[in-house]
Amino acid sequence: MQTPSPAAPRQVDDARHQRVHDAVRALVREQGVQISMDAVAARAGCSKQTLYARYGSKQSLLLRVLSEDSRKAAVLTGVPDSATLRPRLVAFARDHLARLSGPGTIGTARLITGQACQFPDEVRALYGIWIEGLQERLATWLQQAMRRGLLRHDDPHSAAELLLGMIVGLDFDRQRFLVPHRDTTSLRTQWAEFAVDSFLRAFAPPVPRT
Repeated sequence: MQTPSPAAPRQVDDARHQRVHDAVRALVREQGVQISMDAVAARAGCSKQTLYARYGSKQSLLLRVLSEDSRKAAVLTGVPDSATLRPRLVAFARDHLARLSGPGTIGTARLITGQACQFPDEVRALYGIWIEGLQERLATWLQQAMRRGLLRHDDPHSAAELLLGMIVGLDFDRQRFLVPHRDTTSLRTQWAEFAVDSFLRAFAPPVPRT
């Protein structure tokens, strides 16, 4: 009988990181930014010394894991063109709304906001990762569309902020105050299309003079 070959070091390392990643995400949902390396180590099944050796500090670990999550959030890929501009923006808007409506999202937001005075540096860093990072990625994509003549030339960061505000509308506030919100794919899609169409009308490129 052939003895199974041991897992490659990279595979072991990746598997350990995934356990740590999952542990941090779960603990943030439960405790906000007030998590400890002891709790992460216990949840991930590794030693605290291993965490410090690989990630340096609790803050570094927290920011690394949440940065990875942020990059996997609603994204726009590919070069914008006239055929795909609206469909890609609608898909982005729908995915963003679905993420905000996901299990635990509003609870985590409440928890972290409530810890802002106690952990201001960590909470500001999370804002930079989650909100400013998303705005930056969206602005970069919109700027490409502007350069290709698909949108009116303007400040792409302001355009991205406006679009994100239009997409979210009052829905996250509805969740915060426990009133009915767009909790189905159909309702989110309808609003995503309305928001994107309104944005595209506002940023329509100028009509060439004849």
